[in-house]
Amino acid sequence: MNKRLIFIIFATCYFQLELTFSHHGFNAHYDVSNPVLIEGTIKDFRYINPHSFVYVETTNTDGEQETRWCEMQASSQLRIKGINENSLRVGDRIRIEGFQARRDPLGCEFGTGYLADGNVLSLRTGSGSSMHSPPLDEGVPQTVFGVWYRKSFPGAGTDPNSTEYLTELGARISAENNPLTSNPVYRCSPISPVRAWSQPGLPTEIRKEDDRIIIHHEFMDTERVIHMNMDDHPPNVARSEMGHSIGYYEGDEIIIDTAMFSEGVVRSDFVRTTNFKLTERLRINTDNGDLEVTWRAEDPEYYTEVLYGSRILVRTTLAMGRYDCAPGIGHGAQMDPSLG
Repeated sequence: MNKRLIFIIFATCYFQLELTFSHHGFNAHYDVSNPVLIEGTIKDFRYINPHSFVYVETTNTDGEQETRWCEMQASSQLRIKGINENSLRVGDRIRIEGFQARRDPLGCEFGTGYLADGNVLSLRTGSGSSMHSPPLDEGVPQTVFGVWYRKSFPGAGTDPNSTEYLTELGARISAENNPLTSNPVYRCSPISPVRAWSQPGLPTEIRKEDDRIIIHHEFMDTERVIHMNMDDHPPNVARSEMGHSIGYYEGDEIIIDTAMFSEGVVRSDFVRTTNFKLTERLRINTDNGDLEVTWRAEDPEYYTEVLYGSRILVRTTLAMGRYDCAPGIGHGAQMDPSLG
């Protein structure tokens, strides 16, 4: 079967996919149906990646002093919203509207914060949706090269329900994987190309360097090298979470073939073997200028079917920044002490 026919089949399956949400972190750890109101004094503010935290000294319903914590987005995302390490000052009063943590009565996800100086920090809507509004770069040439920003859901793409297609071995390995406590993000891992495309609130730059294409995700400071002058993956390449990528042009579109993965996960709940293979197509939607990244994944030891998904990104004027992840900080440090 030739490459073009493969992608005709690929595109047909892609447009038949039902929209699903890929970023499971919020709903897995916080209950949007259980809003909380926390008022007190800021005790600490940890402005870090992959998640920031504010700690508030408050008084509970029994009249006792206690320290509540609220998780915020990554400092890189906060920076884009104009929030810096001095925005929340120790000793200042604050009122937080948030969402109760599912496994810690003292925890919450930060929704909106009302500061003593009258400033209001809004990170999530009342329904729990993350608020992202990147500056758009309009009127530029329609090319995949440039800086991009993932759209918000709905409208950011599609994901397969990988658990529906597990083989017997895949089901056993998946059952042994606990995405709540073993998510590689806690160890500052980009996990996979699929996960890197999925990160909300941060830019991705695509640029050409000689016979290579560089995909630079600010998420985890990840840089993928796409070798455009190779037909096959070298046999001596070390396996890694991001794999080894070769590519070619099909008109104005770029096709990327990635193999040589290490064993692990594609997302926190999407397991893979070392035989996992990923094919991506990068194309510009000529109607609106969006970057469409569609992908197909094969891993026959774990899955009975080829899996398909996509991400949609918009061009932005955001400057690329440093992520500088702090390992062990995030959901995991709160839910699994061994990660802290």
